[in-house]
Amino acid sequence: MPPAIPSLHLYPGKGTPAIRFYRFVWMMNSFLSRTSSWVLALFLAVAAPALAQEAATVSKAGVAPGGAAGATPGTAAAPAAAPQGAGGGDAAAIAAGDALFKNNCAQCHAVNDKVVGPALAGITKRRSISWLIPWIHNSAKVIASGDEYAVKLYNDNGKQQMPAFPQLSDKEITSIIAWVT
Repeated sequence: MPPAIPSLHLYPGKGTPAIRFYRFVWMMNSFLSRTSSWVLALFLAVAAPALAQEAATVSKAGVAPGGAAGATPGTAAAPAAAPQGAGGGDAAAIAAGDALFKNNCAQCHAVNDKVVGPALAGITKRRSISWLIPWIHNSAKVIASGDEYAVKLYNDNGKQQMPAFPQLSDKEITSIIAWVT
């Protein structure tokens, strides 16, 4: 066992700052080497089941459609049933939609809050799937066609053009919509 080094609180004014720092580092190293294994074991015993349960659920960053912004999954209202043609609402489609949303949409959209683009909660009540798919593939084309709702969206969002997503298939878009709804 190494020789005992006086703690900082016993000799607050003794030694240079470098010596006091060395004493502090030595104390922390000694403490951590004696306690780290049981602290880690305690943490794993307590936190592992909660982390596993959290990882198993499909989440929307704590916001459920139709619920209040910032609501937690346990306190949010139950999500409404997915509309016909919106990915069917099956777990695989929703999980795929979650990943696709995070990779393609989350930079500009949220479910319940306006970010750069509008909030997407209730999108299938405002527009049909048959309108949303061409809009997501190429919004500029829908705006240029003179679609009244598309022009209103464009103007209401500071004439900020939504990027085109021609690489997304119709099935991938319906999976995103299933996740959002």
